[in-house]
Parts: sequence; C-alpha cells; structure tokens
Amino acid sequence: MAFSLPRHEPLMPVADAELEKVQLFKGVQLDRIRPLLNTCHTARLAPGDVLLRPEFSNTNMYVLLKGVVTIHLENLDNPPLLTLAAGECVGEMSVFDGRNPSAYVKAAEPVEVLVIESATLWQLIDESHSLSRNLLHLLANRLRSGNAIVTDSQSRQRETEQAANCDALTGLNNRRWLEEMMLRFKGKALEDLQPVSVLMLDVDHFKRFNDTFGHKAGDLVLQMVAKTMRRRLRPSDMVARFGGEEFMILLPHTPPAESHVVAERLRVGIQGTQISAEQGMELPPVTVSIGIAPWRQGDTLESMVEAADKALYKAKGNGRNRVEVRD
Repeated sequence: MAFSLPRHEPLMPVADAELEKVQLFKGVQLDRIRPLLNTCHTARLAPGDVLLRPEFSNTNMYVLLKGVVTIHLENLDNPPLLTLAAGECVGEMSVFDGRNPSAYVKAAEPVEVLVIESATLWQLIDESHSLSRNLLHLLANRLRSGNAIVTDSQSRQRETEQAANCDALTGLNNRRWLEEMMLRFKGKALEDLQPVSVLMLDVDHFKRFNDTFGHKAGDLVLQMVAKTMRRRLRPSDMVARFGGEEFMILLPHTPPAESHVVAERLRVGIQGTQISAEQGMELPPVTVSIGIAPWRQGDTLESMVEAADKALYKAKGNGRNRVEVRD
C-alpha cells in the first residue's frame, strides 16, 4: 500500500541556486542531470503533516528544500529521535532496500521537498559520480548519527538499570538486585561459584541507636558499614542491602574457613571505625552480628540466605558482636 503525499506542486524546475544549497548536489554538474531533475516535482507540507509512515511503502527519496522534519520511532507521540533541516534527505533507504520506512517523518514547520522517484534516483546515480559520492557521504553521516543514538540509548538504559538495582543511601545493590541474582544463580550457575558462602550481617541495636542519636546519625552508620564492606571485600564479592540495617554478602570461590576470616575482618573493621556526625560530634562505635552459610549439596541461593539468616539470629542470641556459622 502506498502513502499519498499531500499538496503536489506543478512540475516546475528547481533553480540551480536553490539546489546548490542541498548537500546532495554539492559540486555536481547540474546541467548534466537537469533533464532528470526536470521530471521531479516538489511538494509542500504543513506543520504536523506526515511524510513517511512505517505502515506504508515508499518508493521516493525526498530532498528537504525548506523547513524542518522530525523522526519518530514506534509512534508519532514519542519524542523525536532526530531532527533534519533543509539540505538533508529522507526516504532513500526504502528506495535502496525495497522495504517500508523504519520510522515516522513529520513536518515540524512548513516544509518543501523535492520528490525524486526511485527510477529517477537510480538514473541520477548512474549519471553523476559526484552525486553518488555525496549520497554515500549523507548515508555515512546518517549511520554514524544512528550509532551514536543507539550508544547513548544503551548507556541511558544501563544507567536506569543500575539505578533500579542500587540502594540510594548506601550505594550498594538493593533487594531487587538480590531477587534477580536468585533467579540467575539457579542450579548449575550457583555450583559454578563453588566453593561459595553467603553472609548475613546486621547492625546491633540499630533501633536504639536511631532513637538516641536520630535518623541522620543512623544513616551515617549504614553508610559507614557499606563503605567498610566495600574496602574489605574483593571486587568479585557481591554485596546487597537486604533491608533496614541488614546486609547480604555473596562470597564466590571462598572456602568455609576463609569465609569465616572474611566475616571476622568485617566485624572488627566496622567496630573499629569512628563515625563523625554534624558539627564534628563523635558517635559511639557500632557492632555487627554476622551469620555464615557455606554452600551444601542441593542448596539454592534462597536456602543459603535463609540458613545465613538463622545463623545471624544465633549470633544475636549468643550476645551479638560475633560470627556464627549455620548448623
């Protein structure tokens, strides 16, 4: 199905002076291709008129003589992906590959285009090496621009995903990230990390600390705990804020005895870190309790977290500020 362009103008030649402003015709001997150009017509679009639609086939290349058009993916309500001004061209890819346009092209202001039908375009390419070179240059710039847009889009997507998986207060991974990890490390994926252990860490008497010194001071404690863990863990170790004052640590390729050493290093490091509040006020040190669950045959990440959590409560029941291993 073809798309009808609005407001065709009579077949009046476009002046050389006007064509020379168009990148496609830079350095081209216009008198040589003038008979072909005289078979082309112009069309005018009002603001909001749609020049190209993915639903309709297209067999023309449109050279923008005046005005600006916007490029939209998926639907016209989306923000424009690209803006093209006088001197640019659109629709040429449909001519080359015989497929429908990949995007919507809409007039952002009054627009005038030179309509070059596919058969005429191929004849122009055959007749003028300069025009062919200009067309390749236009396509190369369009490709580079498209690659830049894709790269920027991917970067923004990664930033969005990272923000969605990041705890705003501590900068650690959050519970959403942990849930994704639980799906990822199903079955053999967890076995590939062997030997592996899960640590559950909880700040002792955190509610009492918050009630005594305020929530701002409590936030400083959580940030200190997160910072201390990052400093004392390997880049391959995975840390997440499990919720409130509780944290989960996944130690891949770490034997049970070594995971106990890591837990003690964290416990001692956190206890020995001084925290400064507003106006230089020194806050009392805090301690943490830690539960360890080394992997056992048949374990899932969920069952390891549950076992480490039970070991954590055992540490709390035995006096806090200590490390306990799963039964």
